[in-house]
Amino acid sequence: MSNTHIVSNPSTHRQSTFLDGARDALVIVFTYLPVAFAFGVAAVGFGFNSWEALFLSSTIYAGASQFIVIALLASGSSIWVAAITVIILDLRHVLYGPAMYQQFPSAVKPTLSMKKTGFWAWGLTDEVFARGLIELSQRKQNWSEAWMLGLSFTSWASWAFGSFVGAMFADQIHLMPMFLQASFDFLLPALFLSFLLAAFEKKNLHIIISALLFSALGYLWLGLSFAIFSGIIAGMVVALIKYYGIDKNTSQGAQSHEH
Repeated sequence: MSNTHIVSNPSTHRQSTFLDGARDALVIVFTYLPVAFAFGVAAVGFGFNSWEALFLSSTIYAGASQFIVIALLASGSSIWVAAITVIILDLRHVLYGPAMYQQFPSAVKPTLSMKKTGFWAWGLTDEVFARGLIELSQRKQNWSEAWMLGLSFTSWASWAFGSFVGAMFADQIHLMPMFLQASFDFLLPALFLSFLLAAFEKKNLHIIISALLFSALGYLWLGLSFAIFSGIIAGMVVALIKYYGIDKNTSQGAQSHEH
């Protein structure tokens, strides 16, 4: 009887590298660049120069909220008012890190670096978070902190670069076709929606419907800012009810039947 050795393919569970993360960030980069360009143009319109636009995008890195920040600062509002406003608008980002941590492979959690984690967690925008969840849901064993750093850093760098270029060429914006200018506002929501659809699981449909419903009601009653918070709270409450009220009771009932 001959000895047969079954050799597993090592690439199946090869951990993704920084360059893999940078490559996977390209879809985000191609969407960030035109929106960041528009921010640079808007910053110059409100009286900021190209270096100030670069500084704002590099440090705040808040996407659409940055447009509100420059409008507030240009109107004479204090830096504290602008800071509090952007914190309130982007408070949902506080939930992104813990949500991702729950999905990490158990072998990865003890190896996380405080410095590395701090950087890529700071860079968790809506789009980076959604792309990270897709990686964890589809290729969890390949996920690595280096990949997450590549994804986060490349996305951040493209946003800062696009803002600087937009500010540098702000006086040429009138030469762009009108349909390109009109598309800026839709690019980020479209990208985020595409990521959500890719990570969609049918078992969570009721959570999504609840979040959408309360977001719509919040928007109708109190505006966009409240719509974001009401959607987040509704989604969290329904998810907790599902986990503690339905899933746990189901699993406990199954265990009692086995005994």
